[in-house]
Amino acid sequence: MVRPVDERGIGEDLRQEGTIESATKLVSMLAEVKRGGVLEELKEMKEVAGERIVLTADQVVTHPTLGILEKPESREEAEQFMMAYANVSSVTTVGSVMLTEWPSMKTSLKTFTSTVRFDGEGLKKDMEKGKEEGGKTLLDRLLEADAPVYDCAGGLMIENPLVKEFIVGVDGTEDSVLGLSRRSVLECYRDLKEK
Repeated sequence: MVRPVDERGIGEDLRQEGTIESATKLVSMLAEVKRGGVLEELKEMKEVAGERIVLTADQVVTHPTLGILEKPESREEAEQFMMAYANVSSVTTVGSVMLTEWPSMKTSLKTFTSTVRFDGEGLKKDMEKGKEEGGKTLLDRLLEADAPVYDCAGGLMIENPLVKEFIVGVDGTEDSVLGLSRRSVLECYRDLKEK
């Protein structure tokens, strides 16, 4: 079992900047920290032999007014994110993937972004409807359906049918919004093979 990483305790200065550039630095830094934890575990395991490829990654959402968003830690924070999405036309997801060849320690890192465009008016109406007696917001419906709201950067799950109705479009790839760009993984793998 890999030791957990206190993601929110890393890169506080970058989080305060809240830009796509600072988010790119942050997710790269977090992929590196996670890599260190996995490699420490591999070193401690006596039965690991032969070559392995270690994949580490991270993702955040950048919001124009809230800055860098991680996984929501509470219902209140998830609700804050949903309301914030209703007040902007789009947010950008920023992700990283790092492949490390074990035991040679050759490494390749790639970062990627995608922009998610919202139906802000639809989200606002949904939030208002939730204030009515017996009304349920998108967040209420997601939580009732046991959707992994607290496991996604920014609580953003564009693949969920409940969320899809509020998505106008994605500039980039859906897999990169979901947190792991296949293209970036393949680019890292090719880089490792060329080193």
